Amino acid sequence: MCVVLSALPLWLVPYPPIQDLPQHLAAIRVLHSYADPAFGFERLFDIELLRTQYLTYYLAAHLLSFLCGVTTANKILVTLVVCSTPYAMRGLLSAIGKDPRLCVFVLPLVYNAHLVLGFFNFLAAIPLALYGLALAARQHRSGSHAGSVALACVALLTFYTHVVPFGFLAAGAVLLSLGGGGRTRRARLLWPLLPALLGALVWSLTSPAGQSTLAAAWLRTPQGPGPVYLPFRHALRDSAGWLTDVLHTKHDQWMLGLWSGFLMLAFTIGLVAGRRKASRASLVDAAAGARLALLAPAAVAGYFLLPVSYAWIWPISARLPLLAAVFIVLGVPALPRAWSSVLLGAVMALGLAHAALAGRAFLAFQTEVGRLDAALAAIPARQRVAGLIWDRGSRHVRFAPFIHSVAYYQVRKGGAVMFSFADFPQSPFRFKPNDRPPRVPARWEWTPEQVKPLRDLGWYDYVLVRGTPGVISELRSVYQPLFRSRRWSVWKRLRQERKTAPVSNATHGIRLHCAIPDDRSCSP
Repeated sequence: MCVVLSALPLWLVPYPPIQDLPQHLAAIRVLHSYADPAFGFERLFDIELLRTQYLTYYLAAHLLSFLCGVTTANKILVTLVVCSTPYAMRGLLSAIGKDPRLCVFVLPLVYNAHLVLGFFNFLAAIPLALYGLALAARQHRSGSHAGSVALACVALLTFYTHVVPFGFLAAGAVLLSLGGGGRTRRARLLWPLLPALLGALVWSLTSPAGQSTLAAAWLRTPQGPGPVYLPFRHALRDSAGWLTDVLHTKHDQWMLGLWSGFLMLAFTIGLVAGRRKASRASLVDAAAGARLALLAPAAVAGYFLLPVSYAWIWPISARLPLLAAVFIVLGVPALPRAWSSVLLGAVMALGLAHAALAGRAFLAFQTEVGRLDAALAAIPARQRVAGLIWDRGSRHVRFAPFIHSVAYYQVRKGGAVMFSFADFPQSPFRFKPNDRPPRVPARWEWTPEQVKPLRDLGWYDYVLVRGTPGVISELRSVYQPLFRSRRWSVWKRLRQERKTAPVSNATHGIRLHCAIPDDRSCSP
């Protein structure tokens, strides 16, 4: 009931205030409807699945879209992520001899900064990594062949979902293999990682995203901005913001404070009770749990030591506070039955309260969406649409939930939009080189004031604007308003034809009539 209620806000609203959601939906649409002429993707994009490491999520969404459409398929996947994370933690706790009810400590972390930013691949890889660690722990105890095959499959799926949780899965498997036995036993415990490591090697050598990630791992000089580190005091200040701090109120900060207090209380009670009564867990399970508990301090150290960004890769270190909060649950000692019932019940109530606050914010956000549906309906299908989002924030949810709104056009009507993930190295599709928009500088979508329409937007037929139209409204000879509301407007670029006198070629007798639409090339 708790996990279902936690996922309910995702289904209450047509527009969840999730920053990268429209871009993920657009990517799924391109993959799913690439050959459908109603969307016109074949003339604009090339599909290159091996460029991306996010195959698991996108292919799963593509297959689900045959049953329920792109938007619902993505909601189902995000719901599975929300619901499966505490269950995956429950399986891992059971595998290392811990009280499986401690998994409820994951519930208050469901609505975190990464969810509101739309980092679905990262979040989807976390339950896969936890499940893989549970398989590795059981292999450490039993060593069955079927378990090794299952671990190999889960590890491969985790890598092709996101590299960071896969790194912790691999590190946990290595820690478990250090628990005694000879080289043969250690090799039996580690060989299931080989398929994923082979996939990582191929991806890092052949994909632009893989090469950038490999360069970031070795901190080599990139083609572009170098690594950016946060001073320790700034990183410490921002750490809570990467957990439950997703609303423009103090409630989620209080939630995080209560969660931390409950966690410290659980450690205190468990340590005190452990002095009087020994744990029932086997020595093997206790040792395995102790080694896996090292993943939490490793995540904390990585947060303060790693760069926050490198070239186009962002964020790096900011992903680790959530992983540290998840893995620290593995270190909670056994609790007396009476104490644990009260304490874990309070943690469950805290998780439901946080989901309720998020749901209220999601509902309130719908009033800010305005007439986006009408604005998108004003643009014909299969067009080239640029988005200038001046008013990108929300009064209810942090970050910039409107920044990628133009991608909703691509989801519904096809064509091409800008800003787009198509130019990112990790995208499963990219623009065709012979007919593509001009390349834009980094953070183009965040600086509409720097866009010069006559210089930068000539490739596009329409412009979707949120907030003030800016310079677009001043170019009435170039842009005609098709739709205007309080928050949204749509502008059509006029195809002005320059009238020219016929040009004669006296030698060959050829008469050329040249009409130049926009600023594109002229053809006779």
